[in-house]
Amino acid sequence: MGKQARCAVVGAANIDIGGFPLGRLSLRDSNPGRITLSAGGVGRNIACNLARLGVQTWLVAPLGTDAFADIARADCARAGVNTDLCLAFEGAASSTYLFIADGGGDMQLAVNDMAVCERMTPEALEGRVDALNGMDAVVLDANLPEQTLVYLAERLRVPLIADAVSAAKARRLVPILPRLWAVKPNAIEAEAMTGLPANDPSQAEAAARRLTALGAGRAFVTLSERGVCCADAASTCFIPGGPVRMVNATGAGDAFTAALAWALARGVGELDACARAGLAAASLAVESRETVNPEMSEAALLQRLEALNV
Repeated sequence: MGKQARCAVVGAANIDIGGFPLGRLSLRDSNPGRITLSAGGVGRNIACNLARLGVQTWLVAPLGTDAFADIARADCARAGVNTDLCLAFEGAASSTYLFIADGGGDMQLAVNDMAVCERMTPEALEGRVDALNGMDAVVLDANLPEQTLVYLAERLRVPLIADAVSAAKARRLVPILPRLWAVKPNAIEAEAMTGLPANDPSQAEAAARRLTALGAGRAFVTLSERGVCCADAASTCFIPGGPVRMVNATGAGDAFTAALAWALARGVGELDACARAGLAAASLAVESRETVNPEMSEAALLQRLEALNV
């Protein structure tokens, strides 16, 4: 793929409402702090990161017909993401994600209202298949119903990357693993998909190997700041994480997945090189209170790769 690679992301676009205490988080109490409202959602986060990395990007997400949908579209436009392929469902509420972080910026609790994603049925997406097959790659997130993931995997002929999203939704990807160029779960999601614990590098490597045995072309099992275990049909490796300035961990995994798509778009196929790009993007993501760091760019990613010496 060349510089004008075209990628689409099919998944969720949310409005994120975040709470950040000024000090140590106190449960069952009111915590003084900051409350933020911003666009989010795994699909939207991946798309905005990918566009900021210089790839032509389309988002295919379910939106309501409310003010939150307008915020999501405007935010995507600022990042350079095309939303012409999004679906607007009359009378529906746009997805909303509410999270509370601890004093260090790490998410502690979250509630999501994502009922509109269930309206992303095969029938709803039938008219988008031709456009998606015109892309160089498509990223899927597991917020989509399982039947829709299977439908897209059967009909799309381009390389597919999937983000597992959460332990509750990760198993939706198992039936389509043989169609995936890459799958990116974290440790909890990998265990949900494989039945194998993935709490340390050796366990995570075994889980990554299991995912490739189930058909995935590449598997990247992330271990937060510790690094990532990855596998393909020929090899496995562990890439340790570098030092980071943690502000907000929400969105780090989405940046990692976006970097995988960026690597694919740039013709980078080596397993360890893809993993290093993902770690560099994740380290940039956590330095911003926003779920997508506005400073994310291809130049910043390349600079971080060099700075981390990973």
